[in-house]
Amino acid sequence: MHTPIKLVILIDTLPGRGEEQVQAFAALAPQVRAEQGCLAYQLHRVPGQDDRFVLTESWASAAALAAHDASEHMQDAAPWLASFRAGPVTVLPLQEVHPAVAATTPATDKSPVPKHYFGFSAFFGIMLSVFCQQYLPGLINGMASVGCYLLILNLLTTAKEKGWLR
Repeated sequence: MHTPIKLVILIDTLPGRGEEQVQAFAALAPQVRAEQGCLAYQLHRVPGQDDRFVLTESWASAAALAAHDASEHMQDAAPWLASFRAGPVTVLPLQEVHPAVAATTPATDKSPVPKHYFGFSAFFGIMLSVFCQQYLPGLINGMASVGCYLLILNLLTTAKEKGWLR
């Protein structure tokens, strides 16, 4: 089994020549992405720095990366790329620190509390109580207050069961 290779490549162009890097990427990207083993190949411009770029690459294996580096289109492009770059690129290989959780790991049912959950519950309980006091006076008024209390209690119990409360 091959371990995927992930790279971050820092690229600086000569002042005012950043667009040439963008054009070079546009010309090379379709060929690179068509290479066997290319999983990702994307250029990013650093905001506010027109002549600084980050290229992210992901390859299926070290052999696929080696084949990419030796490919005819990359060899042919090397002098062109060097003509507008401020110097050699910096290649940073990445190593995953925390592997992705296996698909067999059971999911927990602890979702975060919806931001509106408690506010809505309190608002609904108060509005129901006010409505009952205004339009259902007397004995029904007392029953409505108990009903509102039970409604809020039910909502809080549900929240605790879902793990939204500690």
